[in-house]
Amino acid sequence: MSLTIKSCYAIRGLYELGKRQEQSREENKKVFSIAQISESAGVPQEFLAKIFADLKKTGIIDSEKGKFGGFFLTKKPEEIKLSEVVKVLEVPLNSYDCISQGKCANQENCSVDFVWERIEKAIFRELEDISLKDVLEYGKRKEKLYQKS
Repeated sequence: MSLTIKSCYAIRGLYELGKRQEQSREENKKVFSIAQISESAGVPQEFLAKIFADLKKTGIIDSEKGKFGGFFLTKKPEEIKLSEVVKVLEVPLNSYDCISQGKCANQENCSVDFVWERIEKAIFRELEDISLKDVLEYGKRKEKLYQKS
């Protein structure tokens, strides 16, 4: 069981967007093209565009159209919880009928449905405790580490 690449790409894209916004505060630039973000995040542009369209519907990000348009965060990084991002994009245990539908063909005989429910709750509890700001701060520390090498 794992989260899909879609969530990974979303978090990488949001990280790059947040990082660019932080770095360009002095320039007053707040929008960045999907091409810029996808290149620095190492995510296919078309896939990231679809992910960002989903995130835009929830108000995590927004965009401006036009030649100098692009995407921007609508919330402060500390207000964007990774659980919110993942819930928008996927249901991690959706393949288990006992989670997605509340029942399965073996409901009476199955003794592991509580396991999947606990795992799903644990995943989202952890993701709720991590904000985009945490990811940005970790990225800064990691960059400093690798710059010294």
